[in-house]
Amino acid sequence: MAITWFDRCAVVVDLFVIIKAATFPTLRAAFKKPTLFFRPRTLRDVFFENVWAFMGDNVDERGAMTKRDLLPRARGVVLELGAGHGHNCKYLDKTRVTKYIALEPNPYMHKKIVENATKAGFQASQIQIIGHGAEKTAEILEALNGGQVDTLVSILTLCGIPNTEETLKRMIKDLLKPGGQLLFYEHVRCDPEPTLVWWQTFWTFLWEPLVGCRLDQPTHVYIEQASEWDERDVWGKLPEEVPKLFWHRVGCYRKKED
Repeated sequence: MAITWFDRCAVVVDLFVIIKAATFPTLRAAFKKPTLFFRPRTLRDVFFENVWAFMGDNVDERGAMTKRDLLPRARGVVLELGAGHGHNCKYLDKTRVTKYIALEPNPYMHKKIVENATKAGFQASQIQIIGHGAEKTAEILEALNGGQVDTLVSILTLCGIPNTEETLKRMIKDLLKPGGQLLFYEHVRCDPEPTLVWWQTFWTFLWEPLVGCRLDQPTHVYIEQASEWDERDVWGKLPEEVPKLFWHRVGCYRKKED
C-alpha cells in the first residue's frame, strides 16, 4: 500500500489535542493544591487522569466492535490490567464472570472504575481494585491472597508496562491459573509495513512521556513467544483495518493445564 505523509504523521494531531485537553485541568488542580508541583509522580497521575477523562469514551467507542466480540469469552475471576476508568466492564458476560478485579496504579482512576463496574451490573462484593502496576506481581499476588485468576484481560495496556516482555512472562506464570485464558486487544508494532514501524519508533519519543505507551511495542510477539500456551488464537481489530501507526492485534490464548 502507498504510505502517505498523513499516515506517517497522524499522531501529531492526537498529541496536540491531548496536550490541549489535559494540560489546563492539570494546572488548575496544581494551583488549587500547590504541593502537587513538588510531587511529580502524583502530578503525572493527575495529568493521565485528565487525558483519560478526555479521550477514554472515544477510545472505548472506537474499539467497541472488537471488545463485544472478545470480552464475553472471559470467565470466572477476571483481572483487567491497566483498567483505566473501567470502560470494559460492560462487555463482560455477568453470567460467566464471578468477580471483576481492576489492576490500576493511578488512584485518580479508582472512583470511575467503581462507578462503571456498578453500572455494568457488578455488586460491590464482586469488585476489587488493586492499586499496583502490572510489574509488581508479588504485591498483586498478596492482594489476591495468593490465589490466581481465571482470565487476564489487557485492553490497550501492555504497550505501557515497564519491561513488558519479562513482566508479561511473570504475570502468565504467577497470576493466571492453569487452563486460564489471556484476552488481549492491543496496538502493536506494524509488522506488515516496515515504513510505518520506523515512524512508530520515531514518534514514540513524544508519545510515551505524554500518553504513557510505546507505539512500536511488539506485544503480540511477546505473547506468542511465551511457552505456557496450550491454545492460541489471534486476529485483527474489527472491522478489518489496513496497516497504520495504530495497528492492532487481538487474541485469546489458553494456558496449559498442570
